[in-house]
Amino acid sequence: MQIILDEKAYLEIWDKVYAEYRFQREADEWLRPPLPHKKYRLGQLWTDEQERLVNSIFSRLCPQTMYALDWQHDCFLFSPAENIPPDFWFHDAERDCNVYFPCYYPNGDFHFFLSSDRQLGLFGHPWREEIYVMGNALIAEFDHMQDQLGLAECP
Repeated sequence: MQIILDEKAYLEIWDKVYAEYRFQREADEWLRPPLPHKKYRLGQLWTDEQERLVNSIFSRLCPQTMYALDWQHDCFLFSPAENIPPDFWFHDAERDCNVYFPCYYPNGDFHFFLSSDRQLGLFGHPWREEIYVMGNALIAEFDHMQDQLGLAECP
């Protein structure tokens, strides 16, 4: 089951994203992952099938837990093995609001997905329509699925 990060965990993980990955929302070089990484240009919005394909990659490589970070929104600890459907949301009765789980495609805001050990990651920029894929195993998977995901390599 996905767990919404409490305020302390939320601030801690975002502090790490800003420090370790040098995330700068407005900068030309908006991200500088510390581990091997590759940048891709995205095509059109991913279909549900493409979202499931990305989830299957993470299920194989990170079967335990990952972070799902949606900039300035609720963030989660989850397992890709849960197969959370695209466009998943629920009503949080305690806060009396709807909570939306981010999709892998950055559709309106920055969406980051990190393995719990922060060795693999998918970082999406919404208006540049590009992603960074971090970690050799994840890069290999995305290279293999590049055509199916409609990706083009960035220089």
